[in-house]
Amino acid sequence: MRNSFFFITLLTGIVQSIAQAPSLPVDLRQHNLTEFNSSLLSPVFSLDRNQPRSVALWSRWQWQTIDGDPTTILLNYTQKFTPEMAGGLGVFQHNTGVFLNRGGVLNYAYALELSPGIQIAAGLNLFGYQRQLADDRFQINPDIIFPQFGESNDFIVQLAPSFRFQFGQFSLGMVVENLIDYNLSANESQVSANGNIFMGLAGYRIPVNLFADSGSSFLQPTLYVKRLPDFDNQVGITTLFSTPRFWAQAGFNSFYGVSGGIGGRFFKKFSIGALIEYGTQSDLRDQDPSFELVTAYTFGPQTMRKKISGFEEKDEQEVLVDAIPVPEEKDIPDTEQVESEALKEAAALAAAEKVRDSLAKIEETKEILKQQLNRRKQRDSIRAVEKRQAEMLAAQKKQRRLDSVAAARWEQAQKDRAQRVQDSLREREAELAEAARKKVETLKTAEKREKVTPREGEKYEEAVNEEGLEPGYYLIANV
Repeated sequence: MRNSFFFITLLTGIVQSIAQAPSLPVDLRQHNLTEFNSSLLSPVFSLDRNQPRSVALWSRWQWQTIDGDPTTILLNYTQKFTPEMAGGLGVFQHNTGVFLNRGGVLNYAYALELSPGIQIAAGLNLFGYQRQLADDRFQINPDIIFPQFGESNDFIVQLAPSFRFQFGQFSLGMVVENLIDYNLSANESQVSANGNIFMGLAGYRIPVNLFADSGSSFLQPTLYVKRLPDFDNQVGITTLFSTPRFWAQAGFNSFYGVSGGIGGRFFKKFSIGALIEYGTQSDLRDQDPSFELVTAYTFGPQTMRKKISGFEEKDEQEVLVDAIPVPEEKDIPDTEQVESEALKEAAALAAAEKVRDSLAKIEETKEILKQQLNRRKQRDSIRAVEKRQAEMLAAQKKQRRLDSVAAARWEQAQKDRAQRVQDSLREREAELAEAARKKVETLKTAEKREKVTPREGEKYEEAVNEEGLEPGYYLIANV
């Protein structure tokens, strides 16, 4: 009875402490991944942001001191297979607060260039992991099964697709973190009844000329919105400033708070960085800050092999081996000759190593030149479009000017024609009036010349405007 009372009291205390602590979303809390291992944020980032070819280790301590066990660990390898194709393989451990997930992730991404400066890309993350209780120390009696302890040691398969549209330096993408979330052990889906986890991202890369010999420094802000079922939506922004020597980042998440981090690159191969995050909500201010550490090793630029004239190019190692002279088999008379041959072989190996370094530098230079050429093509394309738009605008203005001149000329011609008609009518009226005046004057002159003396009993009357009669004097007959 005493043991039962103690167990009930202990269980009540656990429930109360869990109820008082803020609950964590079920995602991987990968919102601060901006460079190494960023394919966990969006699968298409293995094409560029993961710094292929590289292997990187990322750890996160959620609301705890750094001397405790990390809540999330990811060890991931990323490689480019072709300029348009990349992939990776990783192992991870993630503590959700209730369950501990251990497993692996397989990544694949492919990009398709529609035209210079315009690209679409699609990516996929395939997770497979074992899920077990994160803390089972309070399961005192195994014969008593509680609902929260029912799901243990299950194997989960999860599929997270993504796509990205890129126009110049601007990119717009979307990720579905659990399009498929299936429990193979229980043979049922794990997707929440309220839907999947969606995330939309928008970013813009701004080239920065910080170091004269770099050619790859940039400032990249990224805005994202994340929908989590059973939780409030998350809105955030991260800004990455990256150079060949160091990187720095700052960010804000509406749930987790503000963050800032910095990292350095050493010997052009090894990178290490750290980040700290503080909660800004009232219920998170009493929590410890979250920490993140990332270490990475970059193997250098890759050589993409292609088939030429039906023959595949030899592997770099084969070429270097063929270049090393092989001494002829013969009897070695003494030790001095053996030492001489060994020195020659060492010199040949050193020369081969120099060739390897030269090839790596050539490939790195080619990659930088390719990026510069793409940027130049993009600028030329934008300038060509602006030039065509300016020419079209000038042609439209010229056509409108010509149309205006033609309309003015047509209107003036109509006015001139009307004026000529009006002048012609006036001239005709003047001619008719002049003819009538002359005729009247002629009649008056004739009347003056011929003066008729009426006889006795005759009576004359003058007709001027009588219809059907010529102007003059007419004899009035007696009736």
